[in-house]
Amino acid sequence: MTQEDASLDNRLSRIEARLSKIEEVLFSTRADKERETIATFLADADSITDQRQKQCYDEWIHYLNNNPEAVEAHLSVHETAALKASINAHAPSDS
Repeated sequence: MTQEDASLDNRLSRIEARLSKIEEVLFSTRADKERETIATFLADADSITDQRQKQCYDEWIHYLNNNPEAVEAHLSVHETAALKASINAHAPSDS
């Protein structure tokens, strides 16, 4: 191997090392953004579920306060509403 070949080989090795570092930074940044996106999605999904359960719970509280005979014998109004909301059961209409 000539001195020129050795110099080119050395330069190529340095370029490959820099490229590897750039790829690592880009991958890490992309992975962080993807993790952030996934975390946001999951938080939003949890928030939607929480809102639906809260709405369902409120509907049951309203229904059970107007229809006390519908409360489970061994449970309170709150416990019955919470149980129903946990399975997203819709409260019957008051009419």
